Amino acid sequence: MKKYFKVVGWVFLGIFLQFKFSALYGIVFLENLNFHDRSYFVEMKLVPASQSVHLLTMKTTVHHSLGPDYFANVYIPDNYKVVNKDPYAGAEVIQGYNAYKMNMKRKYRDVLSFEDFIITPSVPDKTIEPMPILVHFENMEQRLHTDKTFELSSSNNIIALKGPKRAEATYPQQLGM
Repeated sequence: MKKYFKVVGWVFLGIFLQFKFSALYGIVFLENLNFHDRSYFVEMKLVPASQSVHLLTMKTTVHHSLGPDYFANVYIPDNYKVVNKDPYAGAEVIQGYNAYKMNMKRKYRDVLSFEDFIITPSVPDKTIEPMPILVHFENMEQRLHTDKTFELSSSNNIIALKGPKRAEATYPQQLGM
């Protein structure tokens, strides 16, 4: 009987070691599903680089995410020219906006991205009324959240960003989100 428990013990140890990473991922998945809400954070900062050139720093976070496939697309009004990035053609087209892809990377329970956009007004010396910067969080199946908290405006080639330091939205967890 003692030899039987030894053999069964070794078999279970082998199975556990083989599926160790999958089991840990499953435990984290169930913990996030049952005990944590899913939150979306958007942080933006605008720093002037010269008279008409500004650096827009943007950070997006999906906190306590369940799926591996999160995407964030940023829509900047077409009254502004982004010097250092090309528009992303794979995103939904929205009239009056150019889409740019955020580079989302998974880090444990969160999906993070950080991008710098060098922007200038498209038409110099034109006053541009405040327009929201749109941030769409999506997965392969659906749009999960849209943020319209931050607004860009321009007067005499000086661009202004209006909004809080960090925008946050929280939703209850659901499978497939």
